[in-house]
Amino acid sequence: MTINSTSSGSSWFLNGLAEVQRQQEKTQRDISSGYRVHNASDAPLETPRLVTLSSRLAAFQNWQSNLAQVKAEAQAGDSAIGSAVSLIENARVLAVRGATATTTAAGRATLADQVQSLQSELLSAANTTVAGRYIFAGDQDQAPPYVLDPASTSGVTAATPQTSTRVVTAPDGEQIFRSLTATQVFDDPSASAFGVLQELQNALRNNDVPGISGALLSLQEVSDWLNQQQGIYGNSEQRISDAQSAAGNEILSLQSGIAAIRDTDIAQAATDLTRENTSQSAALAAQAQISRKTLFDYLG
Repeated sequence: MTINSTSSGSSWFLNGLAEVQRQQEKTQRDISSGYRVHNASDAPLETPRLVTLSSRLAAFQNWQSNLAQVKAEAQAGDSAIGSAVSLIENARVLAVRGATATTTAAGRATLADQVQSLQSELLSAANTTVAGRYIFAGDQDQAPPYVLDPASTSGVTAATPQTSTRVVTAPDGEQIFRSLTATQVFDDPSASAFGVLQELQNALRNNDVPGISGALLSLQEVSDWLNQQQGIYGNSEQRISDAQSAAGNEILSLQSGIAAIRDTDIAQAATDLTRENTSQSAALAAQAQISRKTLFDYLG
């Protein structure tokens, strides 16, 4: 005669086995996913902090992404103004040649054509775009700030209102970057870059040596002004780089904090899985041994 376990004993055994299997499944899931916290019930006391850290991480990752875009604009602005400085220097060389007594009227007319070409290149620099935005157009950045206008005294006309309210600030409120408008960059209050180039071009075409000399002096003022504006962008690039480094450090710190709560300790999980497998095997073996006992086993 075989003696089977009682109904209550069977229930206890099955419940215990189910619990071991549940632990096995979670441990295997923790190992395969790399995470020990899959939902709030896995770590109820640590979940609020995990949510807070995750929220801060998302905010700093978004900030870091924004900084990359702002840096691209600052670098493009720096490069565009640098090109403008070079163009003005080229114009100064042409003005010096035009002012010499040995240059003929025909020679000055040729130099005027070259100045006109420089003016077109300066226009391209002023109308620089990044990601579909005219970076010197201020708040209305979907249209170029300047367009060619031969009838204008400067050879160009402002195509959009030259206002900019866009300011990039760090989470602590520090100003990181403020975009300049084309008017602020290329129109020195005392000597507009486009106006001086037009002045030089007209003087060369009119064979006007005093006028060429006057334009040469103004070109130096323009060059000094542009260098100042380029310095503003250079300083902005440094602030952006510093902000990127700070954001990167904060992201690493937050990721580390999240990992300490969420990530699986693989070595410990492997040990736990071995223990759980052993417990399951022992329980099944014990149950099988009990099921095979007879009355004679108990009577001795």
